[in-house]
Amino acid sequence: MLVKATKEDIEQYMDFAYSLAMDQTKSGYPLWSDGISTKDEFVDYVWKSYDNDDRDILLFIKDGVVEGWIQFFYLEQDQYLQTNGFLISSDTEQALTEFQEYACAHFAGYTLYLGFPKRNTDAISFLQKTGWRLIQESYHDIFVFDGSAIQPETAGIVKVTESNFSEFRKIHQTDSDTYWNSERIFSTLNEWLIYLLYREDVAVGYICARNGEIFSLGYRDNIFDKNTYKALVAVILSDLKTAGHKRMIFFNEEESQPTALELGFSCVSEYVLYIKSV
Repeated sequence: MLVKATKEDIEQYMDFAYSLAMDQTKSGYPLWSDGISTKDEFVDYVWKSYDNDDRDILLFIKDGVVEGWIQFFYLEQDQYLQTNGFLISSDTEQALTEFQEYACAHFAGYTLYLGFPKRNTDAISFLQKTGWRLIQESYHDIFVFDGSAIQPETAGIVKVTESNFSEFRKIHQTDSDTYWNSERIFSTLNEWLIYLLYREDVAVGYICARNGEIFSLGYRDNIFDKNTYKALVAVILSDLKTAGHKRMIFFNEEESQPTALELGFSCVSEYVLYIKSV
């Protein structure tokens, strides 16, 4: 069964939850087993989930034994529900079944998003056979900043602000499943790093980053271009290094993965994202 966690529960089971978070076969996203994230960061993240009004933590109890917990957050205005911690030691299918029932009871009409590493085969098997829709499949890459300098290309690179956001909007590519569309990005523009790349006065590509993670990179004709990719990623890397970040996350597609590895990224997992209306 699922039971809302108390402060005492969190304290008691924190070490157990962290041990699950370090095992990709027993955890969901966000990923903590990247070799860079620390236990202190994990603990801080959990307490933020516990203390936030739009987030919660549910213990999963089986036969009187706590087998892990499920963290989640929701955006009422968008009817958006997503796990931000799925840490289950056994009977993943039962935990998912109960969480889906919980979501239906408390968040009817919402769209539920569940992200997992591919190594969590129990979770993925359940989602595949119960009608969940796969909307993203990518490589979870990480770039670790060291002492070496990053020399980005500057020719044709323009930062996006309110004054030129319309140029970004023209080539920003999303679909109906993408939460961060142009309107939502514009409403929180101060939280974003966005650049356009111009060639012969024509915007040929863009990149968007937020909280140390690249959220999207696209091209005018929606065709991968290695040089455009390298130029745009390099400018974000330079910005984040200057800002003092110790790592950057990027979820790469099949076509861009070899170039990401050339630039110095390392692959820590393969990621899948499923959704379902509840």
